[in-house]
Amino acid sequence: METFHIKPLWIFRNYNFSLFKRFLSVKTLLVVLFFGFSVIPLDAKEIKILTWEDYLSESVIKAFTKKTGHTIKLYYYDSGPELNAMLTNGQGSQFDLLLADNAVTGHYGKKGVFQSITSIPIDNVQYNSLQSQQACGQYGIPYAQGTMGIIYRSSISTTVIDSWKNLLSPSKEHVGTAMMFKDDIDTIAIALLAQGLDPFSVDQDELKSAYLLLSAQTKDLLRYGYSVSYVLRQGKSSQLTLASGYSDDLKTIKRASGQTDWKYVVPKEGTLFFVDCFTAPSSSVVKEGTKAFLAFINDPVMAAKNAQDIGFYTTNEAALLISSDDYKNDREIAPSAQTVKRSYNYKRLPESDVIIRNKMVTLLQTKE
Repeated sequence: METFHIKPLWIFRNYNFSLFKRFLSVKTLLVVLFFGFSVIPLDAKEIKILTWEDYLSESVIKAFTKKTGHTIKLYYYDSGPELNAMLTNGQGSQFDLLLADNAVTGHYGKKGVFQSITSIPIDNVQYNSLQSQQACGQYGIPYAQGTMGIIYRSSISTTVIDSWKNLLSPSKEHVGTAMMFKDDIDTIAIALLAQGLDPFSVDQDELKSAYLLLSAQTKDLLRYGYSVSYVLRQGKSSQLTLASGYSDDLKTIKRASGQTDWKYVVPKEGTLFFVDCFTAPSSSVVKEGTKAFLAFINDPVMAAKNAQDIGFYTTNEAALLISSDDYKNDREIAPSAQTVKRSYNYKRLPESDVIIRNKMVTLLQTKE
């Protein structure tokens, strides 16, 4: 597996699981089959995937290559604006698959950038929850779901971290070691949520108040950016102690930094809830190797292993049935019903408002 950094509802439906229960009875045999031998096709291909960093299990990718002969090459982005720029400029067409949130998937699908991937017969995708399938729509196959929140080192924090204000105005032990997204949606949403406002507000006065909060925060930051990308590069030299993050970031940050005291919290003011989807560019036909990968990653055994290896909450209901109790009950990964109630689903803003937010984030970065 090669990697390149590009610079850069879990509520169960009442349907019949009888076939899957039969599958469970031979689960061990299937694992042996997946890992024990391979059937290499003569037309083995390289599959190029654009994704967030550390978002696919290396061992699952190796198992896929061993079973099919197809290889995976990963490319990374580390912010929403970066992905949007690539899709707008046509760079998305160089990949076989892309991972994007449901709002991006729907928006660029309607613009003709992504094809209707759900019209292609692919095994195992039916195991994804109805809610996640509806979120991704016709242009995406569900992969993961989660929330936006605050990650922090509990051994360093001397105050309770339970509000977005703890990030926007960090206590003295986090001054100079905090990070903030550089994202036209999430960065602004945090400042709006902190004031009890709609995170997708287009009101000019509310956006101005959000900008003032973020501007005051700048002096206390280590830097703007995605905390996972920073920690993966700094490793045990990481200075980070507090950051905006996603529920699936925690395991990666613990592993990369060697620091086990990291915690994740959804602030009391509310948050954003996302579903990430696999999409395919409309400029080319989805090849057989790509279909094989999507079927493999959605197989319940592989989906469960992949999600637990990385530390995100899977959309695959059948995978949840065979996941460990620790994983299913981990509230840092799996949001509680209360968290869901105070969550907003991602949605696409009008282009003019996206441009305004992009300018706000650009101005903030000049203050670093």
